[in-house]
Amino acid sequence: MSHKIAIVYGTRPEFLKVFPVIHQFRMQNEEIVVVNTGQHDDLLTKMEESFDVKPDFRLSVQSLDFTNSNLVAKLINSLSDLVHQENITKIVAQGDTFTVLASSIVAFMEKRKFYHIEAGLRTTDIRMPFPEEYNRRVVSLGSDVNFAPTTLSQENLLKEGIPKDKILLTGNTIVDMIQYILEKENIEIEYQNKVFITAHRRENIGKPLQEIAQAIKELASENPETNFEWALHPNPNTRKIILDVFEDKKPDNLLFTEPLPYLDTIRKMASAKLIISDSGGIQEEAPSLRKRVLILREETERPEVLDCNCGVLVGSDLEKIKAEFYTIWNEEKEFIFKSEKNPFGDGKASERILKTLLE
Repeated sequence: MSHKIAIVYGTRPEFLKVFPVIHQFRMQNEEIVVVNTGQHDDLLTKMEESFDVKPDFRLSVQSLDFTNSNLVAKLINSLSDLVHQENITKIVAQGDTFTVLASSIVAFMEKRKFYHIEAGLRTTDIRMPFPEEYNRRVVSLGSDVNFAPTTLSQENLLKEGIPKDKILLTGNTIVDMIQYILEKENIEIEYQNKVFITAHRRENIGKPLQEIAQAIKELASENPETNFEWALHPNPNTRKIILDVFEDKKPDNLLFTEPLPYLDTIRKMASAKLIISDSGGIQEEAPSLRKRVLILREETERPEVLDCNCGVLVGSDLEKIKAEFYTIWNEEKEFIFKSEKNPFGDGKASERILKTLLE
């Protein structure tokens, strides 16, 4: 029986991590059905265009009136119809969204094979982050192969009783993506007198974000010769909290920008001397760009970035943010991330995934 493989994604972060696999299929002239469920429609369309990907199917499930349960139900219905209509036998999805949860449920119920890219990330609380942690745990149970990005995620799966023969250690496909972009766009890694900043996570909205903004304001004022660039998130609540802190005076060397296209974000990070962010994606990207990151979170589900000393947890504590900034900023041996081994892999994850899918 011939196998028809579908790669399903619905958000921008998912696309970034499945693109290297789509690219591998293209390079090998292997057939693949590309499905965009449309959880992040506008942002995602621009990204697809920049990487020359035209999905075979757009499900456009998102609606502002939906509850979470409505969205999952619509995803299951749409994906189930598609699986039967196209006779899909293998479904591949990445990460922890409702798109991934629904894909795994459809695969299980319709007796298709399911493959989970980036399996085994865990926090200690099933409701944190919500609903991603729940989605990840449920998806692991029904996956035919769990593609673990790191040895730690592999261990997490084994601890939960996932059979060893259903786990494959691949590395993280984001390393493949960064290597692809650096080469394709001819981007050099430099350490210019610049700091790149992002902050958007739900748990930081409110007083924590005020503290973070105050810390950046003080650092920019104390270092007038350094350029601070803060890419704002589209969320109006997040923006208001940040901009209110700078209402009385914004240092001239601090620039606020609109959300950046992904390639521009990589360019900014590649040229910065230091990154300050609460983004999970940036924590994974930083080692490939040889940058240190001040992580604006109390804990991370990517402890590998701490273990290799690429990231430092500073939370939203003004004094800690400033102290760690100065520890790193003035010492070349501190701000250049040097490691013999990238904790997130060697850039060959997508090749391993392709090989398994074609078996």
